[in-house]
Amino acid sequence: MSPAAYHTMLKWTPINEMILFARLPTTHTKLPVIVCYAPTNEADDDVKNSFYETLQAVTKDVPKHDVLCVSGDLNGKVGADHKYCLEVLGPHGLGQINENGALLVDFALSNNLVVGGTLFEHKNEYKYTWTSPDGSTRNQIDHFLIARRWRTIPLDVRGYRGADAQSDHMLMIAHMQIKLRAQKKTQQDLKKLCDTDKLQDRKTRGDFCISLWNKFDALAIEANDSESVEEKWETIKSTYMTIAEENLGFRKKPKER
Repeated sequence: MSPAAYHTMLKWTPINEMILFARLPTTHTKLPVIVCYAPTNEADDDVKNSFYETLQAVTKDVPKHDVLCVSGDLNGKVGADHKYCLEVLGPHGLGQINENGALLVDFALSNNLVVGGTLFEHKNEYKYTWTSPDGSTRNQIDHFLIARRWRTIPLDVRGYRGADAQSDHMLMIAHMQIKLRAQKKTQQDLKKLCDTDKLQDRKTRGDFCISLWNKFDALAIEANDSESVEEKWETIKSTYMTIAEENLGFRKKPKER
């Protein structure tokens, strides 16, 4: 994310190794984004069903007035024939629908979503998003879905062949007509901010670094390999905050300066 977009983020939650949820504010409403990596078409039905059950549970918690977007490698072909589900598909899909594609369409239909890549007319080379290792097969399996009531927000969805992504997938970009809104910091938020200006003082900066170094040395001795990535991150974050509070304190309210 760009720094500007990062600072507007309201929520960021890794659900599991295949689903990530983030929520950002816009000038009109909130923008929840669910990023997915779906099981392949050859995966067991139990694995596929488990993925979509989890995805549905995450989607269910999104307020209906939000601009819900679901994006990622869905590993499903929705096909060029859109007439079997006009509510979800546009006339510009690619190829033939497969089992994963049918699951994706059912999910979109249940949640009032449309498949953005099928809404815009492009040459086929800008529709496919994956190429087989031997270059003989090309499919449209990465998708961008958006809530049906907001289908006019995407201005374009297409693949970009020239992007060097070190992958057999093409870069897929959705251009949207939407403006993020920066969050205003309240007085309570300001109180929680550590006074990093004190780091300009050499002695204070040195004490801070020594305290941080000693704390992480102690944590390394107590390290538990069974901890998840999220648990390790929480430990790192809380350690930084604790040392910062002890050595720097909080910023004062403007009227107290």
